[in-house]
Amino acid sequence: MPEGRVIRTVGPNYIVLINGESIVCSVRKSVKESAEIELSPVIVGDQVEIEIDEITPSEGKLRTGVITEVKPRQTVFLKRRARFKYEKAQAVVANIDQMIIVGAVKEPQFKMRLIDRFLIAAQQGGMSPLIVINKIDLEHDLDINRIRTIYATIGVDVITASAKIGLDIDTVREKLRDRESVFVGQSGVGKSSLLNAIQPGFSLRVGDVSGKTGKGTHTTTNIELFPLDTGGYVVDTPGLRALGLTNLNRDNIDRFYAEISEAAHNCKFSDCTHRSEPSCAVKQAVKENRIFPERYESYLRILDDFEE
Repeated sequence: MPEGRVIRTVGPNYIVLINGESIVCSVRKSVKESAEIELSPVIVGDQVEIEIDEITPSEGKLRTGVITEVKPRQTVFLKRRARFKYEKAQAVVANIDQMIIVGAVKEPQFKMRLIDRFLIAAQQGGMSPLIVINKIDLEHDLDINRIRTIYATIGVDVITASAKIGLDIDTVREKLRDRESVFVGQSGVGKSSLLNAIQPGFSLRVGDVSGKTGKGTHTTTNIELFPLDTGGYVVDTPGLRALGLTNLNRDNIDRFYAEISEAAHNCKFSDCTHRSEPSCAVKQAVKENRIFPERYESYLRILDDFEE
């Protein structure tokens, strides 16, 4: 069977790239029935086998086929989809090695707790994270040095940039060179604007932030794998105002906060939640400024979500 890669969704179908040729494919029923993730039998980034239709398409049309098998995913960006009585896991993109988590100094407000949720999703999915703070050209009171310091302690780089005036776009572009990256973040932070600045030929739609709500508007609707002139690929994703995490429970959340997990070894109780238990080494580390309170509060918020 010919093997290719899914590069775009088109309604219920997928564009599969094989040896430079784009083929429009449906999905065989058996693939849907055997999918590991019910809501995501096929996603952008998947390596797939297909059967190509023998019928020659009319002029200007793409050849068609059917996806018969999805190869095991090496990495995956997962989130929860809440359109069901019980929230279910949904895969967004597969086989990407780097997650670019985009925030903004303002318009919309920088949300560290949302950044931390994306960091967890990156860790769960096997991707290395990079934080980019956009709109640095705006007047703001965001303490960027503190943010850099906080994330440096867990080995995550923070880059500032401005898509509007082109500031430090070269730095971001270099981070993407020969990598496969997915851009994620809150609606309105400028993911598409950054990508347009990095490679103007993309011409991705961009939106404004509502003056009434201070929240961004969704402009990216379809997910697509774009090749970069510098080598590698990027995927733009729809902005999120919240990120539902998967495969978490009350007992394993702290494992995704490296500094909390390390301190927790010295807690009196093995099942300590680091909230109200006595002799909690994590709370002591916060008091002694060995754990940043912002990260501790971020951990508690996620714990609250699961306990609710």
